[in-house]
Amino acid sequence: MSQKKLSVLLISNNDELLKEAEQELVSSDFRVIKAQSSHEAKLKFSNESFSLIMIDTELSEFKASEFVQRVRSREVEKNLKNVTPIIIMGHNPEEFTSDFSRVDHTKFIQHPFELEVLREKLKSFGFPGPTNRDVISHHSKKIKKGEFLINEGAQSLEMYWILAGSFVVTKLNETDERVVIGEVYAGELVGEMSFLDNLPRSASVKALEDSEVLVIPHKKFINVMENQPRWFRSLMQTLSQRLRNANKKIAGKYAQVEGQDYEV
Repeated sequence: MSQKKLSVLLISNNDELLKEAEQELVSSDFRVIKAQSSHEAKLKFSNESFSLIMIDTELSEFKASEFVQRVRSREVEKNLKNVTPIIIMGHNPEEFTSDFSRVDHTKFIQHPFELEVLREKLKSFGFPGPTNRDVISHHSKKIKKGEFLINEGAQSLEMYWILAGSFVVTKLNETDERVVIGEVYAGELVGEMSFLDNLPRSASVKALEDSEVLVIPHKKFINVMENQPRWFRSLMQTLSQRLRNANKKIAGKYAQVEGQDYEV
């Protein structure tokens, strides 16, 4: 059974900080959940538990000290043994000392943001470091907001690991309306069906924001699959076909027409 990804709540509305931190966290095998407002941060925290929380104190109308207290209070209420590590990002170290120095498992990173400092903080909390950094730097691809990463019906076979950003997945239904069947975010894979079964793309994937992906060539996967039992290859193809069938049903019955809630 595969190990569940570590998740991080990244609270900031600084685009540059978000992009750099997100890419570093994904390369360290985190699943990144972004919150760009006080309301969004509280909502996402109330709906999910996180392995790490990163807070930008420059976020307007967001009281970082109160949020940290809320995190610690929930841990006490639920009698949790593991305390959630928290990284505070800001311009003023003295403010951190005043507000957070007595809070356990809380560390400070000063703006401007430096990736090496983040790596040191993650390591001090016991988190694993970046994986396959050389591969990522040589095979990454940047996608602008509104651009298509994958086009439905295309014959391409690559799979993509999202390093930063987010995408909407759409598909033509029986009446030729393009409908939304899902979204994918940093730390997730996309394009896996054609990668597995060699069939044309079953859906289109469009960037909701400026994004970056790691391109995983199909040839490398084939080399791995050749060393697997025949039943394993059959299993992969069966799972892929079931996903295709499920997407068709979703597009026909439950999905919303693209453009109703999306602007890209």
